[in-house]
Amino acid sequence: MDERLLRILGGEEKLYPHGLESKYPRILAEILKLWDKPGMNDYFMELMVPKRNDRAGFPPDIAAEIMRLSLVHASQRAPDKKQDVWEVSADKFASFKPPVAIENASAWKPLPATTTQAIENLGVPCTARGFHRAVETGNRRVVALFLGARVNTEISDERGWTPLMLAAFNGHDEIISLLLRHHANVHAEDVLCNTALHWAADAGQTSSAKLLIENRANVDACNNSGVSPLSQAAAHRHLGILLLLIDSGANLNSAARDGSTALHKAAASGYTEIVRTLLHHGADTSIKNLDGDTPLTLAAKNDQQIVIKLLMSGSKTTDTNQT
Repeated sequence: MDERLLRILGGEEKLYPHGLESKYPRILAEILKLWDKPGMNDYFMELMVPKRNDRAGFPPDIAAEIMRLSLVHASQRAPDKKQDVWEVSADKFASFKPPVAIENASAWKPLPATTTQAIENLGVPCTARGFHRAVETGNRRVVALFLGARVNTEISDERGWTPLMLAAFNGHDEIISLLLRHHANVHAEDVLCNTALHWAADAGQTSSAKLLIENRANVDACNNSGVSPLSQAAAHRHLGILLLLIDSGANLNSAARDGSTALHKAAASGYTEIVRTLLHHGADTSIKNLDGDTPLTLAAKNDQQIVIKLLMSGSKTTDTNQT
């Protein structure tokens, strides 16, 4: 058992991630390494939302431990570099409970018996999890039954994801429309302050993002790391989403907490079509992140030769050559 982490958890052993330590020691070590660094929120997001299609994700007990750690981290004040970041008041998290779990406990109300029977006849449990599963899998018939019974559209899972976020991430446009017609909150945030538009941008769901924007989603919303949907799209090389956000008036030069803009992310990764598009629309090449790097210096550090040429020329060409 790591004594530093135990202190972070207020000495409460019942909150300690024993399963994570036993089965995924390298991941726990990385969490401890990043705890007081700007990249911690991004790492938690990466763990909770696997990017690889061939990765099934963590077992439920491990996922719950990761979520608990992310909530503890989010509830802390910004670290004071002059202090030992592991020196936390012993009672700071003694009564810690995941706020999402508390919200769900009171938000779910029993549905009418006839609706319950109809939903269960279709093989779906008439519970909050059943509602979320129907949204996630695109089961429009079951979702319509839930919504027809006036289920709470803002009921969230362990990550703070609402049904609208699940639908946006999975590109279920019909269900997005259904949820919006039942007044789902397009501005709702998960535990890391991502909106449904963030998750549509993350997954490259252009039509879903368009629906959200048409329903007044904030194109410049920033999560806990200061990342906007535009930067999310740039980081994942989703050109269609990027163009949609630009056309919708997104701030090209919005900077995350580490000072990085969408251009920084694209330049560092060598995404020439993203860099070219951002330059064409006037992205600022002179902005430095907190490490003092401009997009050009990051491209140079990563030997992204085509990007270097684009940035040095201030290219506004529409040439479609890619790396």
